[in-house]
Amino acid sequence: MNEQEFIRRKFKEYYAKHRIASVPSIESREFGIGDWGKKIVKRHMSFSSTAELNRFLKSEAPLYISYSAAYYKDPSARPMEKKSFLGADLIYEFDADELELDCREKHDFWYCKNCKSYGKGTAKKCASCGSDTEQYQFICENCLAETKKQLNRLIKVLDEELGILEDISINFSGNAGYHLHIRSERIRTLSENARAELIDYLTLAGFDFELAIDFSQAVPIFEKSKQVKAPLSRILKTLKEFLLRANPDQIALYGGIKLSKAREVYENKKKIIAKIDEGRLPPIASSRATSLKFWRNLLEYAKQKESIKIDRQTSIDKYKIIRVPNSLHGSTGLIAKIVSLQALADFRPLEHALAFGDRQIKVFINKAPRFRLGNQSFGPYENEEAVLPEYAAIYLIGKGLASLCE
Repeated sequence: MNEQEFIRRKFKEYYAKHRIASVPSIESREFGIGDWGKKIVKRHMSFSSTAELNRFLKSEAPLYISYSAAYYKDPSARPMEKKSFLGADLIYEFDADELELDCREKHDFWYCKNCKSYGKGTAKKCASCGSDTEQYQFICENCLAETKKQLNRLIKVLDEELGILEDISINFSGNAGYHLHIRSERIRTLSENARAELIDYLTLAGFDFELAIDFSQAVPIFEKSKQVKAPLSRILKTLKEFLLRANPDQIALYGGIKLSKAREVYENKKKIIAKIDEGRLPPIASSRATSLKFWRNLLEYAKQKESIKIDRQTSIDKYKIIRVPNSLHGSTGLIAKIVSLQALADFRPLEHALAFGDRQIKVFINKAPRFRLGNQSFGPYENEEAVLPEYAAIYLIGKGLASLCE
């Protein structure tokens, strides 16, 4: 039995035991499936019922299955115009890869097929011969904790600032992050432009400080406009946190001022923060130009830190298809597991999203960093045989880094 046959058999076993009932209004959705090495090989599929979907999963066991955010009158029709679009959910996607975390340098690596070189982290071109590389992504607890932080920030803004946190479903992506589905009828008719405006609001991409702060005053003051009050409040919170924790070197670096002046800011930070709380940006130098430069630099820094790191295309594209919740992810063997809002804080994907058991499997591993799954750590490995629990073996086989031993 080769690796693809093995994975397919295991996926069939999973779908034989687990009913997937995570797609509401299933008869109005378009579906797509993926196979070895490609997440979408066929789309424009439809299912008349949850029962029909599950019969398909038990029979075919695709490595990936995705469904549309959109609702259609005829979801299997093609081209797209013939489907008769009826509306679409809002879906927000978070992926650790988008966060550019430092931990990637420890567990991700690249490989060059041309000269057989490899290295830690990410590199699109081989450092030795300049050829295109293959990227191998591994996920650690820090990656998933950071994506959860982004998700929680989104939930807070959607609830407290926008008031559209209703009829939601949250699921682990099965790999490196989370998906938030908003299925409220209120948002289904939103245009792509409106969805883009929402993303700009959440990421602060469209936030203009000139509308929020009157820089023409001798001491810049904050405007009271309702349109800018909430996002400005988020930015100022991050700004004040920075001033409280930063040392003089950091204040000089991010504020763009001399170290001597940064030391003054550091020594007077509590007084400065009190002025911010009063609605003003106090001068930090006798030169107004220096003060304005300092505040604009720090405001922009705080804005970037406060920006929620969402996959923009997923949220704007009404015709996007995305992984079916509770289905399997073909390159990890993990479940794209649904998580309730109440359970999110304690949810640990690398333990709670395992689909397979502890049966021991002997594999040959080309290369893998140290990684954690379940309650165990594995590796590092390089050109060696190992006996692994089934879930860990499937994880490495799915990534194309291990093969079955006879």
